[in-house]
Amino acid sequence: MKQYNKGNQRGAVSLFIVIFSALLMTVVTVGFIQLMLRDQQQATSDDLSKSAYDSAQAGVEDAKRLLLLDQECRNNAAPSSVNCITIANALTPAPGESTTSCDALSKAGIVGAANNETIIQQNETDTNSAKLDQAYTCVKIGVNTDDYKGTLATNASSIVPIRGVGIFDTVELHWFSRDDISSATNNPTISFPSSGASVALPPMGTKWQFNYPALMRTQLMQMGGSFKLSDFDDSQAGNKSDANTLFLYPSSTGLTTSDFALDARRSPTNAPQQVKCATSFTNSEYACSATIKLPSPIDGNVANRNAYLRLSSLYNGAHFQIRLKNGNSYVQFNQVQPLIDSTGRANEQFRRVQARVELTGDFTYPNVAIDLSGNLCKNFVVTDSDAGYSGTSTCTP
Repeated sequence: MKQYNKGNQRGAVSLFIVIFSALLMTVVTVGFIQLMLRDQQQATSDDLSKSAYDSAQAGVEDAKRLLLLDQECRNNAAPSSVNCITIANALTPAPGESTTSCDALSKAGIVGAANNETIIQQNETDTNSAKLDQAYTCVKIGVNTDDYKGTLATNASSIVPIRGVGIFDTVELHWFSRDDISSATNNPTISFPSSGASVALPPMGTKWQFNYPALMRTQLMQMGGSFKLSDFDDSQAGNKSDANTLFLYPSSTGLTTSDFALDARRSPTNAPQQVKCATSFTNSEYACSATIKLPSPIDGNVANRNAYLRLSSLYNGAHFQIRLKNGNSYVQFNQVQPLIDSTGRANEQFRRVQARVELTGDFTYPNVAIDLSGNLCKNFVVTDSDAGYSGTSTCTP
């Protein structure tokens, strides 16, 4: 029978433990290093992505400067040092295009460019910033846009200039998107406050449910080529009017077309107009849509309609979209909400940003609020004469 030496057995076991421990430590060390490298690469990628986004935002801000200069030129308020012709040419798209070329900012003299990109200014003593190598590579500007988009909080209002590049006679309004209810549910099924022909409004103390589309108040104000304040008080034959209001009530059985001639303010019943809405967002971005025919301005000058649409989202908030139409053809908005498309770079990472800019001009919209902590006393006067506002300070808060 074969005899084993106990000392040799203990040595073999010790060697096996040492080898196994060394392998285990090697595996753990390599795994830890891989995790560190992966985290470092992710952090670097995140930094570059954020820096590329910042670069794209820099392009958006420079585009805003160009649009403001263009607005000053059109208002004859630009400094003499500004070359308005160069700016206008830079913002003019090539034939067949709806947006400018990528180098509109450098063509206008707003920024410099080299190798088809604009380097973002960096502090040369900051080595870490310089390593990001930030630039924006393309900034396109669409002054005239196919639509106007906005967001309304509950019971909030917005005034939109409805100014087209050509004559238009209809506005197409869409409202209430998936984003309006996604914060409350993962199953965005749309419901309605009432059914059938009923347009019942919620009784005092009850709440419009989160998945009910907003009741949209639409108010049209238009001045045509000439205008008197008294024109707001009346309508004339031939479907001429300068002030109209419709209340668009969300429904599953309503119509998709309407007419400001159904003006609720002038109707004996003041009935809201039922608008047919979808029950899901499967086939469209917005739940409710209404195509509303506009009256002619009282002076009949439809070529210079000079109109505004005031939207109020009642009972619920709503994203909305407006499009202009002439008959069955769509008409672009004329310098109302320019679209800026900017691409930024940091090293070899790229980010693209699209932003819309409001061009309000020098017109002050009648959409103000009073915010105070004490008492308020006010006189309310309806008059068509400047003198009518004097001598009315009789109340004491």
